[in-house]
Amino acid sequence: MSSIVDLRALSAAYGINGKPLVSVANKPEEKKAQSFDQVLSKGFQKVSELQGKAEKAMMAMATGDVNDISEVAAAVSEADVALRFAVMIRDKLLDGYAQLIRMSV
Repeated sequence: MSSIVDLRALSAAYGINGKPLVSVANKPEEKKAQSFDQVLSKGFQKVSELQGKAEKAMMAMATGDVNDISEVAAAVSEADVALRFAVMIRDKLLDGYAQLIRMSV
């Protein structure tokens, strides 16, 4: 889901025609670049958090503590999308690794 958040941040920074909405002069100080493993770790932690949130929402629904079932459905759907995205990333990483292994030097 962090990628969805990143996409929202990008879409907020750029207009419909791709021109920046924020000028370079007003650009906030850039954050220190993160390594690939840090980004991956953060992403998988976020997936885990979303899974936990969905599980809590389902438990609350089972005990009758939820008034609006759409909140539960949204939490479960968000967790499902995040997990599917994480699995896609894992599959692409494994595929890339397999291609590197098959490569002749």
